[in-house]
This record gives sequence, structure tokens and C-alpha cells, in this order.
Amino acid sequence: MPDNKHNYEYNYDLGDVIDNAVQMGSKIGSSVLGSIADALEQAGDAMGMKQPDTFAAWKRRLERKWKNGGQSVGVALTAVGWTFAGCFGITALVMGILTAVGAGPLGLTHDEFMAIPILFGVFTPVTLGFLFMAVAGMKRLAYFSRLRKLLRAANDWVCDLPALARKAQIKQEKAYDTVAKAVGNGDLPNAAISDDFSTLYLDDSLMPVAAKPAAAPQAAEPETPLTDAERFRREGVDFLNYLKRCQGKLGAQADEELMQMQKTCASILGFVHNHPEQLNRVRRFREYYLPTTRKLLDTAQGLGETDTANAAEIRRDITGILHTLNQAYEKLYDTLLQDVSMDVSTEIDTLEAMLRQDGLTHDFEADFNTRS
Repeated sequence: MPDNKHNYEYNYDLGDVIDNAVQMGSKIGSSVLGSIADALEQAGDAMGMKQPDTFAAWKRRLERKWKNGGQSVGVALTAVGWTFAGCFGITALVMGILTAVGAGPLGLTHDEFMAIPILFGVFTPVTLGFLFMAVAGMKRLAYFSRLRKLLRAANDWVCDLPALARKAQIKQEKAYDTVAKAVGNGDLPNAAISDDFSTLYLDDSLMPVAAKPAAAPQAAEPETPLTDAERFRREGVDFLNYLKRCQGKLGAQADEELMQMQKTCASILGFVHNHPEQLNRVRRFREYYLPTTRKLLDTAQGLGETDTANAAEIRRDITGILHTLNQAYEKLYDTLLQDVSMDVSTEIDTLEAMLRQDGLTHDFEADFNTRS
């Protein structure tokens, strides 16, 4: 009879080995999985940690938000408005023509014809409604277009508003209105404007306490609106101060031209101040020549200390156009003085005639001949 004792012990030992191997494998697997889990958790914490936001990244994110938000709404309003305004407008036009033709030529009974003027009365206001929708969409698109230009022109969290408007090539008044609207309705989140509307803070935490207005800036209204002549005077004074700041940055030859330009422009400003009725004659000087001159000088100063051939050529070209502009400004000032000179001559002649009539003048030439 075979002895099963040894077989039983052998089988028992083999089972223990298998159990031990399974337990060891489980421990090793648990350890490995635990290490992987810890690593994933640490990576998740690192990814979830708020990274410092750069200005460029903030600009890109805000521009995407505008594109996917308000600008998309503007596109939808414009597209839907013009499409349906065209469809209903054509239908209303046709119904209006048929209404004018009358039932007889159309071969319709009175009851059948009455549907046409009713449709005309329905389609006309619907057309106007979609037309208003299209106009609203276009205004919204124009608003976001200006806002994106201003954002792209900004280089830091704190921006000089007049300089920002010039860089974006937007009129100052339009830029002020756009920025104020964006700050008010949250399109520029956490932004603020200084009380004098000279500085835009894209992060209101950077705004000095002294610059923060006591009341909401959108509620503040100027006590007395500036006249066009007063606005021109402010723009001119700002330009003269700018020319003074540019001196010493573009070379000796450019400094000479800048000093001459400052003197001539000051003369033009003084003339317009004394003769505000002549303001229309300097409109092109105000709206084009001064801003373009400033833009060119900004470009030259933006080159810094670069000594490349292209930089030298740009500086040389800008210095040359400064000389040309000086000649043009002097000619403009001389033209402005021509009419005044004629008026002065006429007044002097009239004054001398009245003095002679009243016997208040003395004939010095006759006295000289008598003494001789």
C-alpha cells in the first residue's frame, strides 16, 4: 500500500510556496501602485497650483474671451439682422408695390386683396426690427474692435491713456469712451481709470490711493464743457511739452529741429488763442500733422541705442522730415499772419485818418522844412 504521507507533505509545502509568492507579489504591486499614486497626486497638485500670470498671457486670455463672448454676439446680431432685414425688406417692398397697384390690375377680389396691405403692415416693422438688430451688432463689433486695438497697444498693467490712444490710432475721445464703457460693464475686469482720465490701470491694485476717485468716475461730469479752441490749446501744450522731452534723445541735429519746431508751434498756438475764429484753418495741422509728427518721434525713440544700419537710416529719415515739417509749419504761420496783416494795415490807415480829422496829429515833415 503506497505511503501518501510524503505526498501530502510535498503538496502542502508547494501550496505554501505559492501562497508566499502571491503575498510577496501583492506587497510589491501595492508598493509600486502606491508610489505611482503619490507621484500622480504630486503632479496634480503642481498642475493645480496657481502660476503667476504674465501680462502677455493675460492679454491673450482676455482677447479670446472677447472673441468667444461679446464679439461673437456682435457677429451673430449683424449676420442675422442683415439677413432677415433683407428678406423681410424685399417682401415688404413687394407687398407695398402690390398695394399701390390695387386689386383690379391684379385680378383679385377685395377680400383677397386685403391680405396684401396687411402683410405689408406686418413685414415693415419686422424689417425695421431686424435692421436695428444689425446696427446694434455693427456697433458692438466696432466697440470690441477698438477695445482689441487698445489692448494690443498696451505694454504694461499701467497705461498712459493719451499715449495708448495714439499708439492704437484711435481718437482720444473715442478711446476714453471705449475704455470707460469696458471698465463699467466688466469687459476689462479689475481695471480702473484715474480721476483725470489720464491713466488706465488694468490691475486696480496698482492704482495709488491718491489717484482713486471718491465717487464713481462714470457719474462725474465736467462742470463746464471745454470749447473746441480750449481743447486745441490743451492738445498744443501737451505737444510742446512732448517736444521738450524728446530733446537730447535723437542727436544734435534733431535737437535743433525740435527747438525750432517748438518755437513755431508755440507761435501758431498763440495766434489761434488770440484769433479763435481761425481755428478751422489749422484743422489739418491739428488732426494729422501733429499726431503724425509725434508718432514718428515715438518710432525714433523706440529704437533705443541700436547702431544698426537700418536704425541709423530711420533716424536720418525722421530728422530729415523734421526739417521739412519745420518749413511747412513756418509757412502755415506766415499764411495765418497775412490776413491779420491786411486787417492791421486797414485799421492803422483808418486810425490815422481819424486822428488827422480831429487835429490830433502833427506834421513833422512840415516843421522840418520850416526850420530849414
